[in-house]
Amino acid sequence: MNRLLSRTVNYTEYALVYLLGKLLGISVVIRYLRNPNPWIIRRLLNAFGATVGSGVTLKRSIFLDNVHGDANSTGDFSHLKIGNDCYIGDCIFFDLANEIVIADGAVLAGRVSLITHAECKRSTYLSQRFPRMSAPVVIEAGAWVGFGVTVLAGVTIGENSVVGAGSLLMQNTDPYWVYIGSPARKVKPVDQMAALGR
Repeated sequence: MNRLLSRTVNYTEYALVYLLGKLLGISVVIRYLRNPNPWIIRRLLNAFGATVGSGVTLKRSIFLDNVHGDANSTGDFSHLKIGNDCYIGDCIFFDLANEIVIADGAVLAGRVSLITHAECKRSTYLSQRFPRMSAPVVIEAGAWVGFGVTVLAGVTIGENSVVGAGSLLMQNTDPYWVYIGSPARKVKPVDQMAALGR
């Protein structure tokens, strides 16, 4: 009985947020996903254009920026593509000004920020020297992105590579390597770190 009641509440909550999103705009869904019911996150993301595979754990809060109102915005979540069996931790920041692709089995610990664009249009002086740029972020299969990592536009994190907690990733990573620091630097192959018990 409790399970049936719980399912009914979840379906009702999903339907309400979905309808409000369709009637009042995607901003309603964006705000809701900052403190969502974990049971309906995947359904809402897929309903508004994202691709989220099966077996994905979406821990809780998701911050979605530049879904609409940006030069590259799509007005939905279609720039977000998450493969199967991924783990997406709490308080993840997705900048959807360009594509974010997370391949099967990737792990994003809490407070990871994936940034797909940079722009300083308020200052004429700086915007002339640093013109707007936008590029996808790609996280390949099995990669592990540690707590509090920031990944900048245009970066591809290689298959089964590790980016240590608190790192700032400004360059692509090679598959099966560990990167740490701010800015992140290549440290050792994954196999050597595993042998050290780290």
